[in-house]
Amino acid sequence: MNHYLQNLTQLISNCAMENTYKMSWARAITEYLVTNKKEQLIHFDDLSPLIFKYYWNQIIFFDLNQSPNPNKPPVICQLVKDEINKQTSSKPVLFTRVENKIEIPVKEISDALLKDVSHRFLRLGSESFEIYNLDKKDRTLSILEPEVFRIYSDILFELINYRWTQKLEECNSSPRISKKVKGTDREQIRRGSLSKFKGYLYLENPERRCFITGDKIADDESIDHVIPWSYLYSDDLWNLVLVKKGANSSKSNNIPDEGLIKKLEQRNHKLLKLLKDHKSDKHIEELKLAIDNDYVRKFWTGCRG
Repeated sequence: MNHYLQNLTQLISNCAMENTYKMSWARAITEYLVTNKKEQLIHFDDLSPLIFKYYWNQIIFFDLNQSPNPNKPPVICQLVKDEINKQTSSKPVLFTRVENKIEIPVKEISDALLKDVSHRFLRLGSESFEIYNLDKKDRTLSILEPEVFRIYSDILFELINYRWTQKLEECNSSPRISKKVKGTDREQIRRGSLSKFKGYLYLENPERRCFITGDKIADDESIDHVIPWSYLYSDDLWNLVLVKKGANSSKSNNIPDEGLIKKLEQRNHKLLKLLKDHKSDKHIEELKLAIDNDYVRKFWTGCRG
């Protein structure tokens, strides 16, 4: 293996991480070099928007904690959260859709990179690796072998995602973290059509009453995730109900109270009984599995934590 690549992968694989800064730094360097084919010198201001993008997507869609203390997020993450809170829309939006409307705090991010990341990334225990030459005064780094990043970028991205996921699993109880990291990095967040679940839901709720309000639904029918999609990152029959669109919108990504959870548990038992004479399929099997393993209660407790 190329000696430079060996050192680089050793750093990514084994570096100590108080938070996810080092992985966002490594990913930003790799992405910048892949995008800018002839560049070797990188300014912190070039990396700041990329790092902002990674944290924006992970936070706005999944609210993933990037350090062990959720009450004291890393500085860059707090900067991202502050910008997210300025947005009037409650619907999560990918960074690339709004980047022209956002004022990225490049200077503040650059300050954090200078103080907490740039020099620490090169150290592994008492040993220091030569990956780039760092000029703290000019806030630049000169990559010693940029072509290694470009040639092996796919491998590096996968390794970075793996380490990033490891850290997130220490700091979050949320399921499917690896899929969430991969989805946000490549901005491939897709919500599938829920229309395929209507037949099951109509069977249990023939009068089509709103799960939240109890009112009869007219022309404003919607299918809602009781436990927020942003937590589960999955469409499952055991977590889907019919609601009025207005009730769905007002609920947003809020965690349901225990009353709704008990109601969902009862609904699932009733639905499974109604489906006992139906030919079994993937969704019915998942419903049974959810009841047998108490998924509703377990995932609800997890998203509250």
